[in-house]
Amino acid sequence: MEVHLNVNFKEMTNSELRAYIKEHRSDDEAIRELFVNRRSPDETATWYSFPHNAEGLKQGEEIISAKIKENKLEE
Repeated sequence: MEVHLNVNFKEMTNSELRAYIKEHRSDDEAIRELFVNRRSPDETATWYSFPHNAEGLKQGEEIISAKIKENKLEE
């Protein structure tokens, strides 16, 4: 583990923190800040807004079916 003096990772932007990690690849605290503390579990999720009725259910089922077909084609 690398020792860092007077480095405040919380004040760094993501770009600054990435640049720091490139120069200090063994700094576990910096890596943890970027990849654990700043990770949003929803950042790669796609959110759909459908009405809460039969039509909304149908729309949701169509989207899921299309995604399943798309993933099968990629395999």
